[in-house]
Amino acid sequence: MRITAVEPNSIAEELGLRVGDEVLEINDKRVADAIDYRFYENDDEVSVKVARGGEITIYDIEKDEGERLGLDFEDFKILSCGNDCIFCFVDQNPQGLRKQMYFRDGDYRLSFMYGNYTTMTNAGPAILRRIIQQRLSPQYISVHVTDFAIRKLMMGLKKDDLILEKIKLLHDNGIDMHTQIVLCPGLNDGDILEKTVRDLYKFNRHVVSLAIVPVGLTDHRFGLHELKKVDQAYADLLLTRVERWQREFRNEIGRAFVYCSDEFHVVAGRDIPMANYYDGFPQTENGVGLVRTFLDEFNRQTEYFPKSFPSKKRITLATGVLASSIIQQFIAPSLQSITNLDVSVEVIPNVLFGRSVTVAGLLSGKCLVSSLKGKSLGDLLLLPPDILNNDSLFLDDMTVPQLENTLGVRVMVFDGRWAAVFDNLTNRRQHTQFATA
Repeated sequence: MRITAVEPNSIAEELGLRVGDEVLEINDKRVADAIDYRFYENDDEVSVKVARGGEITIYDIEKDEGERLGLDFEDFKILSCGNDCIFCFVDQNPQGLRKQMYFRDGDYRLSFMYGNYTTMTNAGPAILRRIIQQRLSPQYISVHVTDFAIRKLMMGLKKDDLILEKIKLLHDNGIDMHTQIVLCPGLNDGDILEKTVRDLYKFNRHVVSLAIVPVGLTDHRFGLHELKKVDQAYADLLLTRVERWQREFRNEIGRAFVYCSDEFHVVAGRDIPMANYYDGFPQTENGVGLVRTFLDEFNRQTEYFPKSFPSKKRITLATGVLASSIIQQFIAPSLQSITNLDVSVEVIPNVLFGRSVTVAGLLSGKCLVSSLKGKSLGDLLLLPPDILNNDSLFLDDMTVPQLENTLGVRVMVFDGRWAAVFDNLTNRRQHTQFATA
């Protein structure tokens, strides 16, 4: 692995290691990626084999157990997903997006590092042994369905990938797992869904949670398998069924185990459950309990809201269709109660993926411009969180400054702090704020 940075005042700097050197082995074990490096460097005695040009040097190091050597490395090559799922969102992307949007990630290392979901189809014995040996826990696994006939159809499998055997192996070796089902009406629901839930529940000691999320359908499903969208009646029936399982599981193991994503509650027209429904919120990044955490945190922060502004201010809250009723019912009225603050809510249809895609996180710069250009947006336009990537770009590569210039308004991406919103609203010199990772 090629070194890209050496931390100042670190062991590596004291040894004279440089950017461009290559770490080949630690303790006679090949170092293939950053996870190998982190795992092997933890010992109190390490032997590091380093290549510089054609010269090989071995450094024998004594240090405190867990003390870092102080090296960063180039990114490793990401393993791709080997499936061809009929509901894969990547296949539904419009043309013209950045290259990464068309890559199917199936890397167990990113599952451990960032909570990315993988199907484990490409996890052979060597990968499973590594997960167990290096304690790469938790793993986030897209199961979808355990009935092989339906699994083969939905995931494009050529042979049985033995998903339950893999989960059992990880379970028996103490690896925690968070699992998910992308629910496709008419395919993996009904009795098939019951089987999947029951099959996974058998491993509840280390299968910590199971999320059910609705299939996402865009307007770009050209030549793909016909799929049905979740509607209100369907969502309501599903929630009733899941509540029955939750009562049973809570009685047996003290937690609900299976949870529906927020979208089902909103589509069904039901109230968002209270915090105790989510048993510590194991899957907020998957849209399970995200609305509840947002509402509870908002209510907590309202205690510190200003009573008034010294002069009139106007803020525009932009949101997707799905969350619009939440914003209009619970957020806007409380903000509007602040004297001299005028609040408007703009519901942004998705013109990039299609109007059936209603989550705010998939809105692009083009979507915002299409809905907001030419409108009076006041002193500040507040955007939903998670609308930018790590490079502060929208899905269509537009930047926030470009959006500001196009709309003629200051723009802020909400980072969870309403105090920061109020500071931005009153500080004209503060041009742009971004959400921080």
